[in-house]
Amino acid sequence: MREEPTLLNLPNEVLLKVIRNLPRHDIFFGVAHVNNRFRGLVQKNLKTIRLFEAHCHVNIVDNRPLSKYREDGTDPIITYSFTLFDTRGPEFTQKRRLCLRGNDVRYKELHVSHFSDSTMQAQFERVGTRHDVSVSPITTRTLLAYMNLQAIRFQVRKQCKPESQRIEDNFFADCLTFFDKVCGRVEIKSLLLCSKTILFPWQLAPKSLIKLSELQGLQNLILENMTTFDPFSSFLKLPTKNLASLQFRLDPRHRMDIDQMTMAPVNGSLLKILSSSAVYRLDFSAYTEVSQIVSAIDAVDMCFFIEKWHYSPKPWIIKGISFNSTVTIDEFRIAVYKTLPPNFAIPVPYCRFQTSHRTSMGIVLELACYANGTATQWIIRTGYINSC
Repeated sequence: MREEPTLLNLPNEVLLKVIRNLPRHDIFFGVAHVNNRFRGLVQKNLKTIRLFEAHCHVNIVDNRPLSKYREDGTDPIITYSFTLFDTRGPEFTQKRRLCLRGNDVRYKELHVSHFSDSTMQAQFERVGTRHDVSVSPITTRTLLAYMNLQAIRFQVRKQCKPESQRIEDNFFADCLTFFDKVCGRVEIKSLLLCSKTILFPWQLAPKSLIKLSELQGLQNLILENMTTFDPFSSFLKLPTKNLASLQFRLDPRHRMDIDQMTMAPVNGSLLKILSSSAVYRLDFSAYTEVSQIVSAIDAVDMCFFIEKWHYSPKPWIIKGISFNSTVTIDEFRIAVYKTLPPNFAIPVPYCRFQTSHRTSMGIVLELACYANGTATQWIIRTGYINSC
């Protein structure tokens, strides 16, 4: 009498198809622990099995700028905090876009750091006053291999003296190398770069700028307190292919000491770069919450942007482009009169101008301006002619 077929008797190809249809928790914390065969089948096919979407908060303290560092993402004082996303949760999209911690409360936060010899140590965070639970390096590497890293928040604090200031560093590139080494998959959709020290801002060295240029799948980029970040560096080609959100911003602490900071200006070339990619529902903001920071975008740049949008093959839907400028509404009117054909920027009430697209007269590009301290805040967006 023939035996009834069981999972244990199935060939690997068939068994793998069955495994791929199981929930992730059952795969990694159930199937992978059945026996050595199942475990090997899971771990050898991580590239084709859906992994846990993860967020990582990278905290870096640079307090020894004259010392030689290990260039593998384990030095200087670097801690990695991993949390998981629940893609079914209502907060998933917003949390990933803003590079906030994962919203899956079923799994604890995993903290990873290194000793002086780069040996990995890790702990699971415990709620309340109880001590964290230590995790062995082998288990840690296994857990990281089950993650698809999609959002990263880099926070760098430089504790330097003026005579030993490290102008640039490659912490960003080194950390990405570490992620590529330990995570099952690295598909960065959202990235936040944050500098925490006013007098010694974090600056990316050429190796890191090149690494940033390679993130072609990047959808959201937030630059917080990165006042010396130059988007036009010769080593950087801003990855705008899928970039739907680009935010320059300052935290409250930096806004209080803005007179002590060095600012890299945002000019009209950035508008040209963004318009070349024309990503759907682009959201761009350049320090609009700080009236003292004025961009170098002039009226001619704005007119060029209007003209390019009007003649684009199809209407480019823009959620919002906002920046502070010295351009007043009267100066903009003069530039429109000198630069653009008639009826390209039709004035409408409340300090607004509208332009219809050449292929769809119902969709308009609107420019609105508001007083923002000593500057003028300009907002560019699209909409339907009846809703603007």
